Amino acid sequence: MKTHLRSGSSPRYLLQTVEAQQPRPALWLVVVDRSDDGSLQWLQDATQGRPWLQTVAYPEAPTEYLGAHIARLKRFALEQVMERSDDRGDGTRFAGVLDADVELPVDHYARLMEAFEKDAKLGVVSSLLQVEQDGERRNEPFQRGDLPRGPTQFFRRACLDNIGGLPPFPGFDGAANVKAQMRGWRTQLLPHVKALHRRPTATRFGEAPGFARKGRYAWYLGVHPLLVAARTLAYTRKAPHTAGYHFLRGWLQDAAKGVERCPDPDVRMGYGSRRLWQAARAFLGRGYQR
Repeated sequence: MKTHLRSGSSPRYLLQTVEAQQPRPALWLVVVDRSDDGSLQWLQDATQGRPWLQTVAYPEAPTEYLGAHIARLKRFALEQVMERSDDRGDGTRFAGVLDADVELPVDHYARLMEAFEKDAKLGVVSSLLQVEQDGERRNEPFQRGDLPRGPTQFFRRACLDNIGGLPPFPGFDGAANVKAQMRGWRTQLLPHVKALHRRPTATRFGEAPGFARKGRYAWYLGVHPLLVAARTLAYTRKAPHTAGYHFLRGWLQDAAKGVERCPDPDVRMGYGSRRLWQAARAFLGRGYQR
C-alpha cells in the first residue's frame, strides 16, 4: 500500500490510522511530495521499529499540482511498493492507494481483501466515501457500485499488472477501472465498507476550479457528449446548483481549444461508446421494469 503525503497533511494521525489496521499492511510506503513542514523527517524517524513502514521523497519536480503529476506520482509509488515487497519476499497479491485525508475503520483492508478472496474475477475495489456535515456522516454523492474511488482504490496485483499499472495521465483512477473492465475484470465499490473523507471530492481549492477540472478530465478521457450533458444535469440538481456549470465550462473550454485527448484507445472507447451503451441499457432496463 502507498500513501501520497502533501504539505499540510497530518503524518501522526495518518500513522495511527494505518497502524490500527487489523491486519496491518505488510508494507506501507509513504511518498512525500513538495512537503516543507518536516513531514518527511518525522516519518523517517517513525520507521524505527516499524519494518513495515518505509518513506520516499518523490524525485520528479512537478510541472502542475494535480492531474498528470499526481498520476505519475501514484504510478511510481505503486511500482515501488511492489518492487520493495518482492525484494522482501512478501509475495504481494494486493496493492492500493490511500490518500492522506482519509480516515479508515480498523477492518478496512481486511474487508477489501475478503471481497477479493470471494471473487477471483474481482480486480479493483474500494470503500464507500463519506463526508461529515452538520455533525453527521453522509455518503458522498455520485458514487457508483462498479466504480471504485481513487482515495482508497485497491487492486488485485494480477489485475494491476494486466492493465499495465496505474495509468500515468489525468483521471487515472477512473481510467484504471475502465481498463480493468475492458480486460474482463470486475470492479466494485463496497457499500458496507465506509471511509471518512475529510473534505468532499474536488473541493481542495474550492468548488469552481474543482468541478471545472473534472470537466477537463471528461474531455481528456473521451466521455461521450451525451454523458457530459447528463452529468452536468446531475451536478446541477445538487445544492448549491453551480457544480454543473463549472463542470460543463471546463469541458467546453478544452473542447474549444482542441486540447489533446487521452492517448490510450481503450480508455477513450471505455468512456465513450461503451459507457454510453451501458447507460442506455441501464435506462431501458429500468423503463422495462416499470
